[in-house]
Parts: sequence; C-alpha cells; structure tokens
Amino acid sequence: MNIHGFETVDSLPCLYQPDTDILIVSDLHLGLEGTMTSDGNYVPRHQLKGIKEDIEEARDLTEASRILINGDMKNEFKTRYSETREIEKLLKFLENLFKEVIVVKGNHDTFLESTLKKFGIELKDHHLENRTLFIHGDREIEELQTDGFDKIVIGHEHPALILKDDIGVREKIPCFLYGKTAEDERITVLPAFSNISKGTGINEVPENQLLSPIIKNRTDKDNLKAVGVSREAGLFKFPKLKKI
Repeated sequence: MNIHGFETVDSLPCLYQPDTDILIVSDLHLGLEGTMTSDGNYVPRHQLKGIKEDIEEARDLTEASRILINGDMKNEFKTRYSETREIEKLLKFLENLFKEVIVVKGNHDTFLESTLKKFGIELKDHHLENRTLFIHGDREIEELQTDGFDKIVIGHEHPALILKDDIGVREKIPCFLYGKTAEDERITVLPAFSNISKGTGINEVPENQLLSPIIKNRTDKDNLKAVGVSREAGLFKFPKLKKI
C-alpha cells in the first residue's frame, strides 16, 4: 500500500521509501520491559528479539540498504546498564544488515550519543532528504530552522485506533496516519515499532491531549486518514478519523 510515496511493508509497522532506499521505523523503546517491571508490572524481556526479527523481515522484503530510526530508540530518560546493552546489541545487528544507519533523536533518547559514537553514528535532531523531513514529532518544526521539504514523517504519538463491535467490545489497533498540514505539506505519522508500548487512541483522544505539537498545531487531526496495521491480521484502510 502506498502512503505519500512510501510503501507499507507487509503487516509490519514501518515504511519503505524506494526513492532513497530507506526503511523507516520509530519508537522502539528498548528497555521498556525494565521500566514496566520497576513500576510493579513484570514483563519478560522479549522485545529486542522481536524487533530484530521484524527488522530483518522488513529488510528481506524491501532489500533496503539503509535504515532510519525516527526517534525513541530507547525508553528510560535515564539509562540502565541493561538498556545500554540492548542498544549495543541492536546497533551491532543493524551494522551487519545495512550499509547506513540513521538515528533521529526522540524525547526518550537521553545519554545515547556515546553509545552511537562507538558505531560511528551521529544522533541527529532531524534528517532531511529528497524533500522529506524526518523528525520525531515531540517539538515544533519551527524550532529546527530548516526548509526545503514538502513531506513530513514523524513518530512520537504512537497512533492507534479504538474500534468497537456491535456488542461494545473494544479493540485497539496501531495505525499509520496520513494527510496534509495547514501549510499543505504531506504528513505521515508512524505507529510505534515496539509491540508492547501503549498507543494513543487517536480517533477518541481530544485534540488538546495529543502528544505531538506537530499534529496538534499543524494539522486538523480529524481530517487525517488511517491505515490500521496488525502483525497478525494485516493492513486495514480507513477513511478520515472524523468518520470512524
């Protein structure tokens, strides 16, 4: 399925841009199990294994030579030793799969520069290529003082749809969002690549409770369209959010 010139990759929560040969993922939140366990909710450590399997599958399907992580590679605002070890394991894995690894900084990516430096990777505030601006989404675009783009790709929001059946059973499914900004740029919002992070029920949350200032201030959220993505069930195309 094509979204603003990006291709969905089977039923995985990532996109591929053929023109630049980049596989794009966002919000891995490595170390999230440790955070949840310290909060009193024990979660076995299995996320890294699943992320590696999904990235390798996406690479095999697209034959991408480059990967871009669009923010929040890690979860802790501080850094645990176990989290740093997971990041190093992932970077070593990516180094063997791809010719180039691009990492855009998210709001959780504190104390990450020194680990990336070991692998010769720069932590970037944003990445601009082929008139596409990749930015995590936790800050206003105006703060970047950059131009020359007509497409925007963000993460941060972890968009998901709340769906209800005829008897009132509710289900939450991650989704891509896409549409246009007030400045007529094409915007795409990635779901979290982490399979255990919570999503924002984007079709129910009030606009003033949105996480991303880019969605909140630069778009009419209700006029964005959605593509639901389930690793088990596949892709589901939806109309504008105001019609769901």
